[in-house]
Amino acid sequence: MIELDKNVWQRHQTQIPRHIHQIWISSIKNEEMFARFQKASNSCIKLNPGYNYTLWTHNKILIWLKAQYPWFLPLYNIYRYDMQRIDAMKYLLLFHYGGIYIDLDVSCQVADIVTAMLPNNTIQTDEPDIIFHMGGEGISANTDIKAAKRHHPFFKLAVSQLKAANRWFYLYHLTIILSAGPTFLFGIYRQYPLKDDFYFVPNDLLEGHLVEFIGGGTWYGKDTYFLITVLNNESNCVSAPDETRVKSPDKTADTSYNVSGDASWDISINSST
Repeated sequence: MIELDKNVWQRHQTQIPRHIHQIWISSIKNEEMFARFQKASNSCIKLNPGYNYTLWTHNKILIWLKAQYPWFLPLYNIYRYDMQRIDAMKYLLLFHYGGIYIDLDVSCQVADIVTAMLPNNTIQTDEPDIIFHMGGEGISANTDIKAAKRHHPFFKLAVSQLKAANRWFYLYHLTIILSAGPTFLFGIYRQYPLKDDFYFVPNDLLEGHLVEFIGGGTWYGKDTYFLITVLNNESNCVSAPDETRVKSPDKTADTSYNVSGDASWDISINSST
């Protein structure tokens, strides 16, 4: 069991750190970052000069994991696909540092992207704990852009279940999304008991106004387009959450929960510096 205690991590947590994380991993082909991704990345750097910025490469991640989370290295190395490594690292990096993760196929359109994603009435001392946007089909939590305060227990829960989720799901695409990707993360969201932590930025505000999706899909396989067609046909039957609320935590409520997870993979907040 994994203990999620908000009172532990919420101390002195008033803002989402202004730190952009992006990941480029090409561990097999050792390819250079594509030019269109570099252009999109540069747009986020240019529009957010007051933010810290880190581009996480395969070698940088290996060095960081050896220093900070050596127990995570075997899973990172054993993943079949780089896309699994990328998705898994999104959760671990956001847990460790907080900030905003942005896929390399996302071009920023506005300055101070974290503040721009927040409701207009949000004050700096009461920012939401996590900023999310859901997949339109209602069965995935989009992993392309998301922000969180440091040491958030949601990502602690996600990391704790990555090892158990790492298996072959009969198709390449299903293996990606179910072992570490958007459908895996949606499953974590469904388990997570403190859903008032989340602010759901409306997709129609995000896309075309705050960011532009320039077209990625570099990880897509032959089975991907068939599955996309199936999901699009089913999308009218399932609706995604439309909640855009921000609630302050109830300081008097019981904020300690035990949920299913590998206790040997329970991340110690105190050791994460």
